[in-house]
Amino acid sequence: MYTSTDGPRATPHSSIDPLPSDEEVEAFQRDGYYVTPHPVLSDDLIDRARYGVARYYEGERDWRLPITGGYLDWRPEHGGLLRINDYVSLQNEQLRELCGNPTIAAIAGHLTRSSEIRLFHDQLITKLPSSDASTVVGWHVDQAYWRTCTSERMLTAWIPLVEVNKEMGGLAVIRGSHLQGTQDWMTTFNDRDLPALEARLAAAGVQMRIAELNVPLGCVSFHLGKTIHGSKPNHGTTPRIALTVHYQDGDNRYRAQSDEHGRPALHVNDLLCRRAPDGNPDYSDPEICPTLWRAEAQ
Repeated sequence: MYTSTDGPRATPHSSIDPLPSDEEVEAFQRDGYYVTPHPVLSDDLIDRARYGVARYYEGERDWRLPITGGYLDWRPEHGGLLRINDYVSLQNEQLRELCGNPTIAAIAGHLTRSSEIRLFHDQLITKLPSSDASTVVGWHVDQAYWRTCTSERMLTAWIPLVEVNKEMGGLAVIRGSHLQGTQDWMTTFNDRDLPALEARLAAAGVQMRIAELNVPLGCVSFHLGKTIHGSKPNHGTTPRIALTVHYQDGDNRYRAQSDEHGRPALHVNDLLCRRAPDGNPDYSDPEICPTLWRAEAQ
């Protein structure tokens, strides 16, 4: 079910520079999101990733995480129609290849005007077909989950591994929402009541300029950590399979923060990463957060 796609697929345009133009970078900074205008990933790379997904769902692991809990780890016995698995690139060879793709990382670096891009976290998300709202992903902001990070330039790449049409619940963003105030309360990934979230945002003065993104297979979408995004349920006939890859720039460091209840904020990286000289988690740990791209010296 996860290893083939019907119909022809586009391949990267080898004669086209995959990096965004200055105008596209400006638009990204203004709108909070960007979709590559041409495929940047080869058919072979996507096929290998889908093979990795199949292996992963069969329980095969190339590496094991040093912790066994505290992160999302869907398994067949859990059932349900929305499957979420964290840190798949640290457990599966084929998914590590895609999550660490240098072209995607280079695009992320140019979009955020950074000189270095490191991996921060990744997720495999599959929505099975449903007739209800069970596969909705609520409007949320990634940065609300990254309170221990100092950077304001972190971003996320969304990489579909199958062709996604409008019925399948592809990614949607609220254009310009990253510039309309900090929404630290939006740890609302699992809130399926999209209208209620939209009403709350509108009451807060957020302009609800919703863009449902068209991301053809081989293309990649990017959004900033403060960009509000989510997705409708998969009302199609086939699974919607995608990788979400979170990137940090080279300046990002750990900082102690509290959550809305006054408790110390914690990201799972804080349990996985080595300790820095000051005793805090080291978000540059090459085993957990490898460097994927550096700008060439001028």
